[in-house]
Amino acid sequence: MTDNQVRERSPLRELQLEIYPPADGPDSFDRYPWQREIRSFRGEVIYQNGRFPHFRLADGAFDDADEHDVHAYHLVVRSRSTGAIVATARAAPLERLPVSRVLALDEPTATRLMSSRGLRRSEVFEGARWVVDPRHRGRRIGQLLIVAGALLTRRAHRKLIWVLAGTATGQDALLRQFGFQEVSATPHPMPDVGDTVKLLACAPEQLLDHRPEFVEEIAPAVSAALRRH
Repeated sequence: MTDNQVRERSPLRELQLEIYPPADGPDSFDRYPWQREIRSFRGEVIYQNGRFPHFRLADGAFDDADEHDVHAYHLVVRSRSTGAIVATARAAPLERLPVSRVLALDEPTATRLMSSRGLRRSEVFEGARWVVDPRHRGRRIGQLLIVAGALLTRRAHRKLIWVLAGTATGQDALLRQFGFQEVSATPHPMPDVGDTVKLLACAPEQLLDHRPEFVEEIAPAVSAALRRH
């Protein structure tokens, strides 16, 4: 693949990547406009035309309030032309989470994984809320978030990122294509969001070595996003 082909196919031609670090102190995740935007965007996408009404407020606004947001890095993808959010994801330092969703769901498996790799909580990211606007799917935006998350994981000196990947729309399949592996084949229903999830994990080096041409394209955007905050 030539450099021109990589640039031609890059989702960054029309998109802007932003990365926000965890909040300092016990702050609520609605203090800044970008935080409220994330909550509203996720709520509207997950709402799915009324299938999950608890993501819509009485005044008609959408909201996805989650206690882990304040502890996490947030990756935001915006349209350059409109400024609107088209995708988000987050990566939370495991030691900052009051209750890890992964550990709460399958602590024996997650603990064995850390022990087998000699990892401490301070070396693990917990990924979540990987959401892409349905109107913008098929543009490699989900892949952009995967690679940007891996680059962030490496820059934060984390040795592992684990996620509860949805199976309904193939999140788990896409993550496996990029180097994630099933820690356990056991599926876990999550009726609040209408999905069934599996625990997947990956070292950042595995993922970044898997698609080097895409990593080369995304890395400058990650560096620029981190410098802004």
